[in-house]
Amino acid sequence: MAMLPLPLKTNLSFASKNPSIYAKIESDSVFLYSNPKADNESKLFQLPNSYFVRLIENSGEDFYYCAYKDIYGYVRKNEVTAMNGTPVAPFVEASFRVYAPEGLGLYSQPKLSDQFKKTTIPYLTDNLTYYGTIVGQEAIPEKSSIWFYCKYSYETNAYGFVYSVFCDKLPNITTNTERFEIIEVPFKPEVNDAKELTSVAMGFIIVGVSLPCLVVLFLLVKPSMQKVSGSKSKLRGSKHKDYFEFDESDLN
Repeated sequence: MAMLPLPLKTNLSFASKNPSIYAKIESDSVFLYSNPKADNESKLFQLPNSYFVRLIENSGEDFYYCAYKDIYGYVRKNEVTAMNGTPVAPFVEASFRVYAPEGLGLYSQPKLSDQFKKTTIPYLTDNLTYYGTIVGQEAIPEKSSIWFYCKYSYETNAYGFVYSVFCDKLPNITTNTERFEIIEVPFKPEVNDAKELTSVAMGFIIVGVSLPCLVVLFLLVKPSMQKVSGSKSKLRGSKHKDYFEFDESDLN
């Protein structure tokens, strides 16, 4: 399972020029993806039902590019509802604690493997930022296969997965009842401005338009050219005939 747990970056200049559009999550099986692909390899975590993502722009026909807190990723268009309003509490603001005596590993994938281990979170760390859950390896047989996606802040921010079995003080997520008028088409289709055409493209357009006109003009002029050419040929033939019919004996 090739996942990209690090927060994706967005074009900040683009985001600053566009007002925020929030989309509500209205089912229990909506995921934030690291890529605009609806496959397990691209899933980062399950988004909490009744909360929101902030839409940034279209990403093809099936996905929006969006943000959930400080994580940028993708959601499927048919799984969220764009709304005309700014929620007071768009995201779940919660933290939790790890209590493994030897510390708990933070992994780039939901697997208990040194290959994916990023760092060790110390015993009783309780300021881990909670984002969501995902099904991963059942690291301890007959225990849970749920992992938490989180942020561990110590000197720098580290993002990744921790095994839920060694976590407590979990958030009590309540239902967000905020709701607004639905927006059917949050982003207009992009239209290319004619001013943005390059000089090369404009040259091809001019040539493409001019060639048919030249062909038509040639076809119109061609019959007249043939008549003129035929008249000149007859004139030359007549003069040639008069020259050879002249006989000096006729002068005697």
